Amino acid sequence: MNPFFRGRFFTVLVLILCFLFGFMLCVAVNGHTMPHEQVIGIIVSPVRTGFTWCVNQVTHFVDSVTRYDELMEENERYRQQLAEAQKELDEARYDKIQNERYREMLSILESDYEFEYVSADVVTVATDGWDSSFGINAGTRMGIEKGDIVVSSQGLVGKIVEVGLNWATVSTFIDPQISIGALVLATGDVGVTEGTLELKIRGECLIRYLDKDSAVNRGDRVYTSGLGGVYPKGLLLGTVTDLFYEDNGLSLNAVLTPAVEFDSLKEVLIITDFAEDAP
Repeated sequence: MNPFFRGRFFTVLVLILCFLFGFMLCVAVNGHTMPHEQVIGIIVSPVRTGFTWCVNQVTHFVDSVTRYDELMEENERYRQQLAEAQKELDEARYDKIQNERYREMLSILESDYEFEYVSADVVTVATDGWDSSFGINAGTRMGIEKGDIVVSSQGLVGKIVEVGLNWATVSTFIDPQISIGALVLATGDVGVTEGTLELKIRGECLIRYLDKDSAVNRGDRVYTSGLGGVYPKGLLLGTVTDLFYEDNGLSLNAVLTPAVEFDSLKEVLIITDFAEDAP
């Protein structure tokens, strides 16, 4: 073999030719992109990608920091709106419960009347066994006057006997100083309630001046008669629990046990005005 083909020069020449062939092949395939540019691109591309990601993260962080106060204010607005909505819901529920209580109280009244009323809570109860009164937390500031009628969901309670700016004293109808026209529903007999010290201690009162031939029985329910116009007709007073004749035998008396449990009262309605509906 010719020594030329085995020499170092020939080997170098072959390598140069291979490089040139590869260079031209790359140019032909990739257009004008040089191999060294391809190498640089392969190296630089991940670096650029990482740099871009870092820039985006920093930008996002800076935006979050600069919007922190705005986000806090927005969250506070949402909290206030939620609190207001919850308050309105609670008030609506409370009003619904209160209205149901008031309707229950007013449902015992004669439907032929229109009423103006004020609600109040019972705040004090007389501890003296001789007294039958209690205090409420409403007064003249809410339109309450002395003599106004007081009712509960159980029936007639009594009337206002003392009143101040934001307080009033209620005396129950079993008090000896209070008399009310009474109607025995079962028989139609009419009488007048009258309190006595003895019966007041027992939480009872009398119905006097019933007809001596009346068919009133124990257990009959008694309502206000409406006579005299002081009390509206149809307020439940209580139940007849005993009967006896006057000493002269001219009339019948009945012992009345009130429908209202005065010691357990928590809330009452004060009727500040009432008028009978026009026919």
